Amino acid sequence: MPSTTKQRANIPELFDKYLEYLKNERTSSHYTLTNYSIDLRHWMGFLWQNSQAQLDPLGALTDLTLLRNFLAEQRQKHERSTVARRLSVIKGFLKFLYREEIIEKNIAKLITLPKSEQKIPEILKPEEITEILRSIPPGTLFQKRTLAVIELLYSTGMRISELANLTYQDVDLRGGTVRVIGKGDKERIVPMGRHCQNAIHAYISSVPGLVKQGEKTALFLNREGQRVSVRTLQRDLRRYAVEALGPQGLKVSPHTFRHSCATHLLAAGAGLREIQELLGHESLITTQKYTQVDIERLKKSYDKAHPRGKKNLRKRDSEVDV
Repeated sequence: MPSTTKQRANIPELFDKYLEYLKNERTSSHYTLTNYSIDLRHWMGFLWQNSQAQLDPLGALTDLTLLRNFLAEQRQKHERSTVARRLSVIKGFLKFLYREEIIEKNIAKLITLPKSEQKIPEILKPEEITEILRSIPPGTLFQKRTLAVIELLYSTGMRISELANLTYQDVDLRGGTVRVIGKGDKERIVPMGRHCQNAIHAYISSVPGLVKQGEKTALFLNREGQRVSVRTLQRDLRRYAVEALGPQGLKVSPHTFRHSCATHLLAAGAGLREIQELLGHESLITTQKYTQVDIERLKKSYDKAHPRGKKNLRKRDSEVDV
């Protein structure tokens, strides 16, 4: 028989308790907590439309039919990857409630994640990245900041959220490295190229008093002298991508530079383990998606250059027809 405390518990309170657990014990990032909160509240909104959930919240959390109906509704509205992510979040939440003995059974164990489609990451050619960088005149502080941000994204392959959280003390220009705090507060030291070091040095030299602001000084600042937001960095980056590449630049995101960094390193002979460490991937499986990009490029080169490739076969066929 559930305790009085369990009977009084409601779904929003349980969501908050789970998010506190993720924050304090799993040391999840602010970005992760925000996304988990959004996904859980989509589920809460669905449950709250059901009269059973209003009468018996804990019972609704262990109702397999309700969960399946929610997923069916989500499949009609969203891509498979979104549905898979939301189910993964729900699974983690129900596992937490079961372990805390708030619910007596974990229904999420009975539902498997839908297989997500393996999408080939969008990447830029090295000359396209050069065009974007050349489109930024290194005049104003804003332009120097944008130049340093793009150089850093492409040089290190870090996530935009990791970049926005950098402090001045994280960057070692003399040693050519940067300290990155990734998912789960995991720290990694990654190298950066000479062009990147020069761009960061030019930016830092233009920020009055940045060096003197203390141990937790944000590296990239906005006009008010506060830590710049991810949204602002994304907007600035896309602006120059469009200026350099035209409409194609609309598809460019901070992650495009992360993907491009990994793909170009792989094509140049870097090992998957080294790229995994650089990007901060927990699993090598995640890193292996970049091999697919290289395979697709190899196929195109093969079809174009090999005597038995598609291009040459079409040419021979046309000669035979004549």
